[in-house]
Amino acid sequence: MTAAIQRLILSALFVISMDGWAATASYLDASLSSDKRVELLMNQMTLDEKIGQMCQFVGEASDIDFDSKDTKSDYTLALGDRAGLIKEGKIGSFLKVSTYQEANILQSLAEESRLKIPLLIATDAIHGHGMYMGPTTIYATQIGLAASFEPELAELMAEYTAHEMRATGFQWAYSPNIEVVRDSRWGRIGETFGEDPYLVTEMGNAMVRGYQGKDFSSSTNVLASAKHFVGGGIAYNGVNGAPADVSERTLHEIFFPPFVGSIDNGVYTIMPAHNEINGIPAHAHEEYLTDLIRDEWGFEGFYVSDWMDIQRLESAHRIVDSEREADKVAVLAGMDVHMQGPGFFDNVKDLVKNGEIPVSRIDHAVSKILYSKFQLGLFENRYTDKQTVEATLLKESHLELALKTAQKSMVLLKNNGVLPLQQDIGRILITGPNADHQALLGEWARVQPHNNVITVLEGIKEQYAQGTKIDHVAIARHDVISSAELSRVGRLAKRADVVIAVMGENSLRFDKNKTSAENVDRPTLNLIGNQIELLQKIKASGAKLVVVLVNGGPIASEWLTENADAIVEAWEPGMYGGQAIAETLVGKINPGGKLPITVPRSVGHLQSFYNHKPSAFHRGGFYLSSRKPLYYFGYGLSYTTFDYSNLSMPETMSTSDSLSLSVDIKNTGDMDGDEVVMIYINDKVSTVTTPVRKLVAFKRVHLKRGEKQTLSFTIANKDFALLDRRMNSVIEPGEFEIIIGDRLKVATINAQN
Repeated sequence: MTAAIQRLILSALFVISMDGWAATASYLDASLSSDKRVELLMNQMTLDEKIGQMCQFVGEASDIDFDSKDTKSDYTLALGDRAGLIKEGKIGSFLKVSTYQEANILQSLAEESRLKIPLLIATDAIHGHGMYMGPTTIYATQIGLAASFEPELAELMAEYTAHEMRATGFQWAYSPNIEVVRDSRWGRIGETFGEDPYLVTEMGNAMVRGYQGKDFSSSTNVLASAKHFVGGGIAYNGVNGAPADVSERTLHEIFFPPFVGSIDNGVYTIMPAHNEINGIPAHAHEEYLTDLIRDEWGFEGFYVSDWMDIQRLESAHRIVDSEREADKVAVLAGMDVHMQGPGFFDNVKDLVKNGEIPVSRIDHAVSKILYSKFQLGLFENRYTDKQTVEATLLKESHLELALKTAQKSMVLLKNNGVLPLQQDIGRILITGPNADHQALLGEWARVQPHNNVITVLEGIKEQYAQGTKIDHVAIARHDVISSAELSRVGRLAKRADVVIAVMGENSLRFDKNKTSAENVDRPTLNLIGNQIELLQKIKASGAKLVVVLVNGGPIASEWLTENADAIVEAWEPGMYGGQAIAETLVGKINPGGKLPITVPRSVGHLQSFYNHKPSAFHRGGFYLSSRKPLYYFGYGLSYTTFDYSNLSMPETMSTSDSLSLSVDIKNTGDMDGDEVVMIYINDKVSTVTTPVRKLVAFKRVHLKRGEKQTLSFTIANKDFALLDRRMNSVIEPGEFEIIIGDRLKVATINAQN
């Protein structure tokens, strides 16, 4: 036998062997790549099973006793038709699951299906696993994290949140919210990172990395979901879900960058917005969902609809005349997973059979969904247990970070010398609707066990354990303070040396008396109800007035700004917010946060944001009022002082180069403290209008008293670019101002071709 014949026989045997392997290879083989497993599984799936992966339903979240021996049968009975659909492989994911026991039962039902495809269990884990029905770690909300100007905090928070989610059987976080805010009336500001696209991008990128890790293949990773695309923060009248009429230029300059950043950082799911964008609902916007985000920006994951928003293409937007047409338009536009609703499955199946939706569109969606399930390891490990839950929730490292997020989010807005409070104060009165209230937790969190939350009242009592008399007047509601409450505050304030009034909002998810949150937008930016009347009573007493604000959106009150002796913006600082606030008031923590959003003078001063165009106020201001905001983006005081010097950078740069610079910063005061160094640029003369200043870099630094550090920055070449008249990104030669906070300014950097 010749060598050539031997090679031919071996080659034929190899082909036969590979064909046999292909015939026996299984998608259940964990040694195969996720892509290969998806291919093998899809070859075995019926159309029904494929469409089922696109269907998301809600859990029962009922009063089932999960400790009883008949839990599964009781819960299955409560699920009704959904239990049968799971077993038939016609449901791919669940939302509003309450506990790990419920998640396990749902997964066990899925394992009874023909192909045993596990479910994705999703939740709104915005700043901790707060929607879980049990004690979990609740961190400062996003607006507070943004005030820290420390993306590392956001990344670690997302990582720890992912740990608690996976321990309890959840694998998909509807977070981060990376909408840029342009209307302060919007009730959802607390779950955003504020008004600046660069800050929002950096914080959002950090959270994506924290949730997903490198490729969401770890047993402690979850899927992130960048939301909501796009324009919720500039909706009509600030109303959640109302139309967004905004230019393409502004979309590309302000609202799109955070989503581009998330995609560049590997975000695997995106949730479109409730609203329409320039006449086209986000859930039906093929030009954005497919042409722009997928084809141009390179998004590799899948879309999930927001609550009932595909149905709203008919009921609210009225671009179609039936739910069937709504499902068709949405799927063809690029939507992959439908959040909640039994009609979607039958409609899509009928649309495919009639040739109105190609099977290739279904296959594309399902392949992305299945890839995530393989990559997350759910086929091998879909269950959790009590021991894992108890070992993970409220871990010491998680609690330490919860306190840190609160401490770093504090912004000192005003201080006439009353802060930090001294230890020899004779009598303190603590009052206000948020003095002893879990509104500290913010939106997207269930009320936690009392022992797991430190309120402001408890925090102050801890700081003044002896020697100081502490009075407390409880205020029952945020929106209506009774005459009896007002009278008692006025009487006790006359006896106090200092009054700490903890005011603001209540966005607790399940509180019937909440004053802001999703779908609770604000007609005023002032303190709600008659809270100012309470403060006026205190002011009239002659006691020192220290106001602590607990809120998601900015509070615009000229009276407060003019009359309080000190104001601390605490945002919604989470479970240990009371401790962080108290430590800030007594000086154990030196507040170093900065405003991530401009605080206007009133609701009549909207829109207010720092990066406006040069002509915004060139014709004057408002009648009988300053056009200047109460507090601008980046504002924040300290108990110490900082000095900037020795700015070093080249006088010229090429339009193809980045810019490197350094600056010295010294703590010149009497306390250790944090400073946020912010670098802005301004294109002095440009062929299209550009902002008066644009944030391009920032760094938070801790300096001991007397300490000096040299900080170095590199401003990316793309940050000098603008969109020209044809919407092309170009860097024009000319002069740029380099602005460091409000302290150093150089107007002679020359960009040259």
